[in-house]
Amino acid sequence: MTLSLFHIPPALFAFLPALAAAALAGIGYLVAVQLVANLGSKSSVTRLEAFAGTAATPSVAAVPVGSATHKVRLAFAKYGIAANGREDFILWMARLVVGIGLTLLLLVAGLPLVTSLIGLVAGYVLVDGLVTRTWNRMRTDVESEIPGLLSGLKSAISTAPNVPQALADTARTLRIGGPLRSWAEQTASRMHAEGQPCLGDLRREAAAVSSSLAVCVELIGRMWTTGGEGYGQAFENAADNLRDVLSARVLARARGAGAQSTTNLLMGLAFVVIVFINRNPSMAATVRTPLVQVAYAAIFLMIVYGYTMINAMIENAV
Repeated sequence: MTLSLFHIPPALFAFLPALAAAALAGIGYLVAVQLVANLGSKSSVTRLEAFAGTAATPSVAAVPVGSATHKVRLAFAKYGIAANGREDFILWMARLVVGIGLTLLLLVAGLPLVTSLIGLVAGYVLVDGLVTRTWNRMRTDVESEIPGLLSGLKSAISTAPNVPQALADTARTLRIGGPLRSWAEQTASRMHAEGQPCLGDLRREAAAVSSSLAVCVELIGRMWTTGGEGYGQAFENAADNLRDVLSARVLARARGAGAQSTTNLLMGLAFVVIVFINRNPSMAATVRTPLVQVAYAAIFLMIVYGYTMINAMIENAV
């Protein structure tokens, strides 16, 4: 007997109220955790916290920039979710929520149960892709402003030989809310507070973000430790050399983003075609045989795997 307009299996249809209750309980739990975490703290994440991927609380340890933990914090901070100290939990919850949502969507669309379970795999892949795209977008934003930072440092150092103060002054000229401005503000603050011993950590963090940012740190470090009038021109030369390279890289990443949009469209069309075939009355009985369901599941799995591989190739190429 058909219990819905979407051919949802009777066994699953009976569990829909329980699934809805579990979803509401999960949403309530996440909301409560966020309220408790933000109780007595700032209502918004500062630019510095957004770049570091962590709020400035004494109970949360800093993490290396570019690490898996930092990438998770950065990705979820974009949606106002503070993942500090519970990155694995938040990441797995996101994978499960997206995976279960896609599975239910495929079931509602009329796909067989075995085939719809591929939604769990797709949820895992899509959330991981979100984390990677957020990190790469931040790197692109940083690199696009590096020539401006170097040119600004040349002018600032000529008027204020104090390197940390020159960096702080230059940071104010960068785009408000941009990750490079946050990095420059944080770096200037650390240079004031810790002195030259912080250069080693700054070099490692910059190299994790971009080789071009590592060049900036190297020039800033040498200027700070040795001084000299020639470094102003060195900043300008570095800006000129990096400007063309970074412009080409930013353009390549923009085209890569366009190619990723195309793969998203193709994957969506493949799902639509399969759903259309499944909803065809003349094919309905055949589609629901176990062998065809397994074949559909394998096809969906190959689509998800191919989508992941293509996106990884695009990211590595640019």
